[in-house]
Amino acid sequence: MAAEAILIPVAKSILGKAADLAAEQIGLLWNFKRELKKLKDTVTIIQAVLRDAEEKQFHNHQVKDWLEKLSDVMYDADDLLDDVSTETRRKAMTAEANGGRRRTMATTTTCWSVVCFLFSSLCEQLAYDLKMAHAIRAIREKLDDISKDKDGLHLEVLSKEDALPLRETDSCPPTIVVGREDDKKNIIQLLLHSNREANISVVPIVGMGGLGKTTLAQLVYDDDRVEAYFDTKVWVYVSQSFDIKVILGKMLQSINPQSQVGSSLDNLQAELRKSIKGKRFLFALDDVWEENVESWELLTKYLIVGAPGSKVLVTTRSTKVGEVGGRTLKSETSTSIVAPYLLEGLSLEESWDLMVKKALPRKITVDPYVKEIGQDILRKCGGVPLAVSSIAGMLISSKHPKIEWPSFLHKGFLSISKDGNRTMAALQLSFSHLPSHMKHCFAYCKLFAKGFLFDVQMLVQFWIAQGYIESEDEGMDCFKMLWWRSFFQEVKTDEFGNISSCRMHDLMHDLSDSITRDKIRRISSSTAALTNFTSSSRHLSLFEEGDDSISLEEADNSIVDDELKNASKVRSFLCWKDLSTENWEGVLLKFNRLRVLIMVAKVSKISTASKQLSCVSKLKHLRVLSFFCQGMKRVPDSITNLLNLQVLMVTSSSLNELPRGLRKLVNLKHLILHPDCLKNFTYMPKGIGELKHLRTLSFFVMGNKNYVNDKTIGELDELKGLNALCGELIITNLANAETLGTCVHVLKNKLLLHSLVLNWSRYDVTPQSISDEEILEMLCPHPNLMKLKICGGYGGVKLPNWLSTIRNLVEISLENCTHCKNLPPLHHISGLKKLNIENCPQLKRINKNAGGGGGYHCDSSPNDSTPTKKEDKEWPQFPCLASLRIKDCPNLTQAPTFPTVAGELVLDGASLQLLARTMEMVRADYLDEFITVIEYGDTNPPFLPYPPSSTFVSPLSKLRKLRLDGIDDDLESLPNNGDFNNCLVSLQELKVRDIRWGAKLPSSLCSSTNLTVIHLQHCERVKYLPPLHKLPSLAELLIGNCPRLKGCWSKKKKKKKKGEEWPHFPCLSTLQIRGCPNLTRMPLFPTIEGNLTLWMTSSRALVETMKMKVTAHDYNFPQYSTTTTTETGPSPTLPRTVLVSPLSKLTSLSLCGMDDLESLPEKGLGNLTSLQELVIEKCPRLATLPPAMQQLTSLQTLDIWRCPRLAERCRKEDGKDWHNISHIPFIEVDGKTLQNSGCQR
Repeated sequence: MAAEAILIPVAKSILGKAADLAAEQIGLLWNFKRELKKLKDTVTIIQAVLRDAEEKQFHNHQVKDWLEKLSDVMYDADDLLDDVSTETRRKAMTAEANGGRRRTMATTTTCWSVVCFLFSSLCEQLAYDLKMAHAIRAIREKLDDISKDKDGLHLEVLSKEDALPLRETDSCPPTIVVGREDDKKNIIQLLLHSNREANISVVPIVGMGGLGKTTLAQLVYDDDRVEAYFDTKVWVYVSQSFDIKVILGKMLQSINPQSQVGSSLDNLQAELRKSIKGKRFLFALDDVWEENVESWELLTKYLIVGAPGSKVLVTTRSTKVGEVGGRTLKSETSTSIVAPYLLEGLSLEESWDLMVKKALPRKITVDPYVKEIGQDILRKCGGVPLAVSSIAGMLISSKHPKIEWPSFLHKGFLSISKDGNRTMAALQLSFSHLPSHMKHCFAYCKLFAKGFLFDVQMLVQFWIAQGYIESEDEGMDCFKMLWWRSFFQEVKTDEFGNISSCRMHDLMHDLSDSITRDKIRRISSSTAALTNFTSSSRHLSLFEEGDDSISLEEADNSIVDDELKNASKVRSFLCWKDLSTENWEGVLLKFNRLRVLIMVAKVSKISTASKQLSCVSKLKHLRVLSFFCQGMKRVPDSITNLLNLQVLMVTSSSLNELPRGLRKLVNLKHLILHPDCLKNFTYMPKGIGELKHLRTLSFFVMGNKNYVNDKTIGELDELKGLNALCGELIITNLANAETLGTCVHVLKNKLLLHSLVLNWSRYDVTPQSISDEEILEMLCPHPNLMKLKICGGYGGVKLPNWLSTIRNLVEISLENCTHCKNLPPLHHISGLKKLNIENCPQLKRINKNAGGGGGYHCDSSPNDSTPTKKEDKEWPQFPCLASLRIKDCPNLTQAPTFPTVAGELVLDGASLQLLARTMEMVRADYLDEFITVIEYGDTNPPFLPYPPSSTFVSPLSKLRKLRLDGIDDDLESLPNNGDFNNCLVSLQELKVRDIRWGAKLPSSLCSSTNLTVIHLQHCERVKYLPPLHKLPSLAELLIGNCPRLKGCWSKKKKKKKKGEEWPHFPCLSTLQIRGCPNLTRMPLFPTIEGNLTLWMTSSRALVETMKMKVTAHDYNFPQYSTTTTTETGPSPTLPRTVLVSPLSKLTSLSLCGMDDLESLPEKGLGNLTSLQELVIEKCPRLATLPPAMQQLTSLQTLDIWRCPRLAERCRKEDGKDWHNISHIPFIEVDGKTLQNSGCQR
């Protein structure tokens, strides 16, 4: 497809600027005004035929050539008028600043001096007007000549483009997937039930572009069964660059975002192996093209340490990639063959179903004729979902399908499908039917690499900067329209429901490439690519792909200069990599028409970076500036010369100061700073409140007048006029707000603000302060606020009354309010989802109406010291609460109960009475009716009476995570009988730490069959755990530093009777027992599949487990299930008496500080056939490794520390036990490597 000229938005921009200039009455020369009017008239005449010309350029080369000639001149006209507008604004600001100067001159100098000053200004204005008049005339004459040529092209004046239908932009398109139910089921079957013995299997999904491989893989990836089966999941977009280091880095970043291991491959793989060792993982690699077997072998070599059943899910267009990825790799015992899953296209009926749901979302009866035409259209799409969705997204605007669809079939589709690629033809057709400004917006995305994760808000700013759209609302409407037509996918929203990120399908990226060609250039790899610039190139991006880089520093400066001259009209320069050149200033000066600039500088060149940023101040057209330099501390003052700047984004964690003349950036809408630099700032510049258009302000810091000149400090009342602020606002150092000044209601009118953080920034002892209460009362936000955080040493005794009036709050966080004693009533906040109260030691209660009328009842015990009045017995509630965290609030006993909390409950340094009271509650089974009332807007629902006992249901029945930490109360104060075992039936994760009282862990905490994780740490008085053997889902059990813990039953378990089942955990993959020297009676663990760590505890459990006789039924593995299904039907039931070796699935074993361990059972040790890593540390009595070690053929690593007797026998070559371990690839004793036969540790 030839590159397409799209000029309607440019013409619109020219006419808009000309009208603004005329309205401002600028210019003293009539000649200037006359030339401006002539230019406007000429562009108006041209604009009338542009729509027809843009449609005909595909089939008429003369029209295309005419548009190409017109394009350069139109852009020149737009740039010239932008120059005039900018200069006009600059002079107006200078005149305002000099107003006081002239008044001073009038009183201190002679009249002649004043006359000279005014005459000089007048001459300067006349000279500029004359210069601009000549420039405008030259461009207008060129346009006149080009306009005359249009007469021979027979261009018509078409009707104005229709506005976007409201139904296309009012809401986000629904996620529609058709015809993939069986595919999803089959792939989940492969992930969960195939090759469970192999450490890693590759499952490839193969199919042509646009079939929906990624969508299908995402459906599988997000399935609840997959989520429950795998310990770790990671999604990585790969594309054509199969860079092992990049892939491992993305995996590690997803698993551990805080990891700082540098870019070394050795460090990356070591850290990743550490993170996934013994875990059953799922790694999804999207859009893979690598067909080299060695590359796949190298990747799986680094991943081989996972638990059996780990999978790598791959999507690819290449059948060969599927075959290579699925074949047996180097270690046949560790990897396994999975045949590629070949994804087919949709049937005609499935395609029609998708089309109806996308193009006709309303429930209407489809005319048979419309269906027939629709299916004829779909036959052209070849069953490719992307093509179907794109065409359907276009047809959604059809008001009369019966009339418009046949015309579309015969005139539209057939006219552009000559190349035989039906998918690309469909996408091209959908693009051709976009409005002109949307064509520009889509084509602009070519600047970004395939798989790029777009920040949608920033993308909209790029569009605005180029003049494609005028406002952010229009930009989001445009984005949604493109999303409807499948030009974007994988769209994500933030916590407030705002669209935040997206990606673009590779085929859509190819489409953008074909329609822009030289106009938009994306360059990687080498300086040689610079020679591809042409005078028509208007947008440029430089990026690194894998290890490739752009290094202008290594190129001859004269060559760079010559080549960049061809790109002097560039409007966007997105440099994603450090552009190292001595002539950076010269490069920027050549790009003097830039609207968008992204720069990156190395940390080692901070001074150079500041100089580079200073050079930017000469780019007077610039609208968006994004600068990355981690070491930069200050933004140069020269940046304030950018009068057109709308977005300033500085990414530097060292930044501590903004330009003092920031007020001059009158068009600034978004000031985005790195969150880590907040701690460095001591004040905000005075005058920031004059930026009336500002919508994003990362934070506002109150200055301390004792350390900073008063004239430079921005007071709190600077915020008063910034009513366009939206999203999140963080106000810090409120402790410096010594007086109220004029800060009354500075936040009241900010109706677009969704999140507010008020931080006093006190890090020492917080004084009690009445002024804090007054300031906080004055910071009342608009009722639209959804998220509030008060923190940093607020010194007030009470919180503001307005807290109970912000009814839209979904999250409240109170941290370090050390003098606060009571919270105001919160009963109007019915939609509250998250409540976090931390380090409020004097907080005693939330006032009695804190949750509204309640349908709950709590029976006070005879010894309860709390009041027994009716209002204290009617406990409040929050029907939408998903997360409750109370930390270091030991006196908070009178608080809302939380029977409906469905997500996470954390009590850390808080009273256990809160949990006890909630568990003792009863709840009406018709609570859903009450919640429905809340959801439909009745904030004062009628009180639900105490229901009959037959309707009682258990509180906390939806809770999934419970964490108890630092509790002073006795654990045995919790309800602990069968009546309460249903309270936590949905609990999946239980973590108990630092509980100071109580000998038993209540059985009511461990009764959920859904429990997958149990942690018990630093509980010095706990002696017994409840029986744990009835936990079929338990995957991770960690018991640490419980010195008095004896066992899991209060009475010694009797010997197992014949026919009695051993307690077992069929899903257990990780077991760690640390610092429990008295633990001798505990459940055995023969079926554990992943990691086993025993540290400073008795060896009895390990020895007993190794000696066990375990049946197939105990294992509960598929290969030993009681019934299996084959192609011919059910197979005979396996005998329950089939014996299975204990610990045969264990992959990692660590034994540390086991003073009583003298030997490893010869028979039992030989059963560890899956063991890959064995660590033995500080076991002084262990004197030998038996011959059974030779049977451990999967063992890759043996690590021995501080075991002198064992170290002596394991000396290389002459040690008495060396022949038992010499087959192990990696052996290390006391830090010294004895053997390393190519194994990556």
